[in-house]
Amino acid sequence: MNVATAPVGQNGILGHLSGKTLDLLEPHLRYLKIEQGTVLHEAGEAITFNYFPTSGLVSMLAVLNSGEAIEAGVVGPEGFIGGYIGVRGWRAYGHAVMQLSGAALRINVKNFKKVYDACDDLRTLINGYQSVLYFQAQQTAACQALHQVEARMCRWLLQAQDAVGDDVINLTQEYLSHMLRVRRTSVSGAANKLQSDGLITYRRGSIRILDRKGLEENACECYGAVRGAIADAMPQ
Repeated sequence: MNVATAPVGQNGILGHLSGKTLDLLEPHLRYLKIEQGTVLHEAGEAITFNYFPTSGLVSMLAVLNSGEAIEAGVVGPEGFIGGYIGVRGWRAYGHAVMQLSGAALRINVKNFKKVYDACDDLRTLINGYQSVLYFQAQQTAACQALHQVEARMCRWLLQAQDAVGDDVINLTQEYLSHMLRVRRTSVSGAANKLQSDGLITYRRGSIRILDRKGLEENACECYGAVRGAIADAMPQ
């Protein structure tokens, strides 16, 4: 991961902070390019660093003792990767892994906590976004249980496009099958249907979105519900 500098406005939470709060945070922020598959937090472990993504997509995974994992939510440039604060300090909600390559502004948790404790605006935004993650986990559980593969795939592709800001999303059907918790043949069937309907094109390892409006019309209600929760958590 390469260290450089980046404008804080690329992250939704940092972009809503006061100048006073940013003055306290910025000396401690480091810009990192993060490759696909990089683990940011292990489930249940004490957190050393907090992250404000500026591009790419992070998956929050619930991991069982067997090693099986299921996606409980995603975080893009609108959000924050930092777990929750308890009596033993900041701890990870779950397994956080970079699923689509991108970048983030990283801060040591001790420096972050000092500003978090001192600044109402940062505390309000972080607490609000943590409520979004809680809501997203509930919505994702319902989505996995009740919605069809094609609708769930549309929802995931929309979330991915929001995060990367591009029509091309680099991922494999095998990866999607893990995230959606269905067989690869089911993902292949859904992708072929979306392609025949003119919504996407698919080549090995890459999906191009051709008709975003069409994806929105075919996505399950969970996409709109989570976007609404994020909007509610952000100041107008």
